[in-house]
Amino acid sequence: MVRSRAQLALSTRLLNVGLAALCRGGWLDRAESVLVDAIRLGLPPDVVTYNTILAAHCRVAGLDAGLAVVHRMREAGVRPDAVTYNSLITGADRSGLTVRALDLFDEMLRSGVAPDSWSYNALMHCLFRSGHPEHAYRVFADMAEKGVAPCATTYNTLLDGLFKAGHATNAYRMFRYLQRAGLPVGIVTYNTMINGLCKSGKVGYARMVLKELGRTEHAPNAVTYTTVMKCCFRYGRFEQGLETFLSLLEGGYISDAFPYTTVISALVKKGRMQEANTYCELMIQSGSTLDNACYNTLIHLRCQEGKLDDAFELLNMMEEGGLESDEYTFSILVNGLCKMGQIEAAEKQIWSMEMIGMQSNVVAYNCLIDALCKSHEVDAAIKVLHIMKLKDNFTYTSLVHGLCKVGRYHMASKFLRICLHEGNNVLASAKRAVISGLRSAGFKNDLRKVRSALYMARLLRS
Repeated sequence: MVRSRAQLALSTRLLNVGLAALCRGGWLDRAESVLVDAIRLGLPPDVVTYNTILAAHCRVAGLDAGLAVVHRMREAGVRPDAVTYNSLITGADRSGLTVRALDLFDEMLRSGVAPDSWSYNALMHCLFRSGHPEHAYRVFADMAEKGVAPCATTYNTLLDGLFKAGHATNAYRMFRYLQRAGLPVGIVTYNTMINGLCKSGKVGYARMVLKELGRTEHAPNAVTYTTVMKCCFRYGRFEQGLETFLSLLEGGYISDAFPYTTVISALVKKGRMQEANTYCELMIQSGSTLDNACYNTLIHLRCQEGKLDDAFELLNMMEEGGLESDEYTFSILVNGLCKMGQIEAAEKQIWSMEMIGMQSNVVAYNCLIDALCKSHEVDAAIKVLHIMKLKDNFTYTSLVHGLCKVGRYHMASKFLRICLHEGNNVLASAKRAVISGLRSAGFKNDLRKVRSALYMARLLRS
């Protein structure tokens, strides 16, 4: 039976809905199979069909996979439209192919396809992201010349790009212009402003914008408050950060454990253990799902308090809950054990870490080397250094200081030279300790070698 055009159009729309659902679910192979079956049954795909498949291919496999879909479109007699090119430009942006994105935009114009606001948004985002803000401004100017109306996403892209380019003041002025002109300023715009101002160190401005947001019809969300809170802690405005967290708590905006872990970590760093414990209990009572970051924060708190049994109990709870301990977990535990003087237990923790295949945890090894050196067990520290696959400045600084403290200046100078040869460095205090020790011990030859190594390292860094 021959189907009417209306029936075919309806069938194609249903096909497109099904393909979109499969692509959203990550079942791209199934979507391709459905498309092949539809064509075999005589159901004609349209531009929406191919755009759906193309966007998924660009997202999963990259730009080349998307271009292959365009080739199939043209073979089927389906002409690419603005949505097609928007997906391709976005795909080029994701891959960092700025020149390719510009070429696609030019191809779009040559093909007679009129760019829409999303075409300009995607291209501006790509240019800002690749560090070409001046070209992004030209694209925005071209958009105005062509009479394409900017949308809220356009302004959000511009604001975010200005912040990333280091033009926080210009971004703030544009935000005020948007408000005065009555242009769209939604929660995403406010969050973009608050995040950008925070990252630019303008905490006072960020808090001012947050207060303004509270007086609008747009309710601040957890992202808004958490951004300001993290910013306050980062720039030393602790009480303001805590005040922001309390506003978040009282407003009922906390939907996960992340804000709790942020404030708990800040309290631990300030040594305010009692308050940190209070918020730990609140976090658990709230029913928030604890992830690795939450458990690591709690374990760190217990280690700081010297409650190592509680820390290991939390580790057991974490693993019984199906979560795996990571490098940060082991670093916290090793550091806690070392601070309590339980070096042998810290070594066992290191070996257990190696047994599960985690051999590049430099922080954990550094904690052990530092503890061994402070206990004057420098030979044991040297053995640990030799089994490390990766070393950094702190590794050698601890060892050099430790060797100098026990008067082994010849060995300290040797490791200092090895450190410099590997492209690492040590703290100035360690260098001074080696040079002073070699001079007092009369090791003139070693002193000459150290000074020569330091001079060469300075030349290579300059």
